[in-house]
Amino acid sequence: MDKQNIDNFIVEIEKYYLDSSAEYFAGQGIVDKLNIEETKYLNENLDLSKIIGVDENLILNEILKLKEKNKFSYFLLRSLNIKIEINQIDENGKTVFMLLAENYFIEKNGFLIQSINQLFERNYFIKKEDEDFVTELYKKIQSQTQLESWSLLRFAIKLNDKDKFSLAYQNHRELFVILSLKLNKPISFNFPNLLGVMNNAMQFYRENGEMILKAMNFYERTNQIMKLDEKKGTFKKKLVEFETNKPIQNQEFKEIILILFPELK
Repeated sequence: MDKQNIDNFIVEIEKYYLDSSAEYFAGQGIVDKLNIEETKYLNENLDLSKIIGVDENLILNEILKLKEKNKFSYFLLRSLNIKIEINQIDENGKTVFMLLAENYFIEKNGFLIQSINQLFERNYFIKKEDEDFVTELYKKIQSQTQLESWSLLRFAIKLNDKDKFSLAYQNHRELFVILSLKLNKPISFNFPNLLGVMNNAMQFYRENGEMILKAMNFYERTNQIMKLDEKKGTFKKKLVEFETNKPIQNQEFKEIILILFPELK
């Protein structure tokens, strides 16, 4: 890619900042394909601080305060070739993690979790302020959806690692099975009770079946679930089938489960 194309991109990114309404910014495809030399040239010539009008260390902090710039902030986060500071705390004591959580706690939006993934990809480290914020945020939960969002934030806080959190998110349904058992109600599953959650788990999450069953027993939900299963016996059959044809269990993910639910050790 020649320098003229990068210069054109710099012009276009300023236009995109001024009007971030487009669902997709064509410049994404350009910035993602830059080699080392081109990336260096881009960062030497792209002055986001001037474009946005803020200190270079607070670019992301300030953009995240502007809801109308959500798409632009997401573009920046996932454009790993664009150098931005992500570990700065602003004058109000807010971290980038906290601002993301504030922006998207109210809405069930996949952007939240993808953005946290990108933060870790950029070597963000969880701070004491983040831990305190998420603890306080729990008191504001007013819906099932917010509980799900909060749980994902809590997972991020406890894992504090890009690879671990990425693995947790890839298998977040399994984590919500265990959380459902812990809280004694379906979380993130459209079932009327825990029997539905467990029938689904033993059909689709068999590689983590041992830990799920261990959680069922530890949280003392076994009798309750077996009683609900008396009429059809579907769960009992699934248990027999699981023990008869048990797949190799996911040991890597087991470590994630034990970090998030240490009582299951």
